[in-house]
Amino acid sequence: MGMGSVKDFAAINTKIRALKGKMLDEKDYLKLISKKSVPEIAEYLKNNTYYTDVLKDEDIKNIHRNRLELLFKKHIIIQFEKILHHFTGEYRKLFKILFMRYEIEDLKLYIRALSRGESLEEVKKLVLYSGIYSSIDHDLLITSKSISEFVRNLKGTIYYDGLKGYQDEQGSKLTFYLEMNLDILYFTKLYEQAGSLDKKNEKILKELLGKNIDLLNLEWIYRGIKFYKLSPEELINYTLNGGYSLSFNDIKNLCYSKDEKELIERMINSQYGFLFDNEDTLDLFMERRIERYLYFQFLGYYRKERMNITQSIAYIHLLEYEIRDIISITEAIRYDLDKSQVKSYLVRKIEGSDL
Repeated sequence: MGMGSVKDFAAINTKIRALKGKMLDEKDYLKLISKKSVPEIAEYLKNNTYYTDVLKDEDIKNIHRNRLELLFKKHIIIQFEKILHHFTGEYRKLFKILFMRYEIEDLKLYIRALSRGESLEEVKKLVLYSGIYSSIDHDLLITSKSISEFVRNLKGTIYYDGLKGYQDEQGSKLTFYLEMNLDILYFTKLYEQAGSLDKKNEKILKELLGKNIDLLNLEWIYRGIKFYKLSPEELINYTLNGGYSLSFNDIKNLCYSKDEKELIERMINSQYGFLFDNEDTLDLFMERRIERYLYFQFLGYYRKERMNITQSIAYIHLLEYEIRDIISITEAIRYDLDKSQVKSYLVRKIEGSDL
């Protein structure tokens, strides 16, 4: 079917609304936060939520956090494949690019393991995605003994060109350069593909994507200045194009801030001021603030838009945030955080979590 006409989106969006309707509500979150162990969390999810299917074959009494995380992440991919199945043409291409994120996370796992001198055999067990839409040969990649060999083994894939210039680099920044380049590749491809959709869908997608890019650039510039002490040129080099409110010139000026304080002063009264307005918790919660902002953006688009691509994209992201929150709750148990602390780490806003 050519995804363009209203009736085509009507069918897929009906399915998406049914899936979205099963997601956890605030009551579920409060119940999960009150649990004392990972098996208790798994038991609640298995007996009271739509995660029954994900957990049906598991030995819940002995389940570990890592196992839970892997099961849930695989669940996202299964949902994703079901959605992808409904699209053709340029929309299908778009969803295949959205899929690259999971593949990129897998590549990052390998890169980090190699930089620590670990064998990739073990890492392969944690790989999220090697299904029909995958373009990488995991069996070949796990034979890599070094990062340069790993990059060579990606020849013929979409990832090779962005990484090949770094295969002979040494030192601690190497993994950082490789990861940044993978992220840039993903956002560049996504932005290009948005231009192949019909005008309405292109506009909505570029707006969503642009806000995400603005926030990632701000996080990157802040961290680059504060923790990595990078030069303005190097900062500019790794910023993403396609921002929504911040033009290339805005970004360039921010990269020339003399320190993070000056960056904060420049941004505090902008629409992204919320990233910087609490100095005590700035570093700790920056990522979570970005995710919470995007969560509300996706929720808004999901509710507002009907006959276009937005519901599918919003659903996948909302599901990801839900699973990230479940994993954060299991982490909190390990560190024995009290309930109010747990709430502040979640993407979803739960009563009394305003940080």
